[in-house]
Amino acid sequence: MTWQKKVEQAYGFPGILAEGPQHFCPGCSHGIMAKILSEVLGEMGLKERAVGVYGTGCSLLFHDYIEIRGVAAPPGSAPAVAAGLKEAMSDALVFTYQGESDLASGFAHLLSAATRADRITIICENNFTMGMAGGAMSLTTPLGLKTTTTPQGRTAEAHGFPFKVAESVAQMRGVAYAARGSTHSPGAVKRVKRMVQKAFENQLYGIGTGFVEVLGMCPTNLDMRPKDLALKMREFAETLPLGELKIP
Repeated sequence: MTWQKKVEQAYGFPGILAEGPQHFCPGCSHGIMAKILSEVLGEMGLKERAVGVYGTGCSLLFHDYIEIRGVAAPPGSAPAVAAGLKEAMSDALVFTYQGESDLASGFAHLLSAATRADRITIICENNFTMGMAGGAMSLTTPLGLKTTTTPQGRTAEAHGFPFKVAESVAQMRGVAYAARGSTHSPGAVKRVKRMVQKAFENQLYGIGTGFVEVLGMCPTNLDMRPKDLALKMREFAETLPLGELKIP
């Protein structure tokens, strides 16, 4: 066992996670996801094989925090970039990490990847708000949730119904694995880690496209204390069930 692995086991700091301060807001789930991805890649021995494709927004900061090869994708096009990388580097573990708004802005790229059953893993951090738009409503904002563009709360009459990402993706024939997790509690975070690991394993075995939606927290843009938002997330799980939606 390497000394890096011993350090990880003793202190819980993944060797792939870069040392130094992060720039995410307090209570933000992106920091949690950076740790999860670093742990999974390290434990699976994929540091040298992994290539991350980061979407527009806070996701792009992962360049500074996860010490693997990575590229920045134009808005919405992370699945297309990942598909091209996988075609050119068939032995690589290629994954995207992007917010739900970035994913939605190029949904056709997601549809194309899933239709072709591209052997990539798409990870979507869904925090129900458009961070780069100052906390505006996104396509997934739950009914009743207040944002800068829905100050009285989202309503179906005025804003339409929220879009369920994981359920829609799971229906595509080229998608082999689809799951939804959350970051509102330590137990939920552990389950997300297992989902990401399983999605990566399916890619390594060459089994279609993998998709993991992670319900994240954005206390700053939703103007809530992290603790209150974590409790609110439990309510969201009533209409957005957590777990595996599709397995090979």
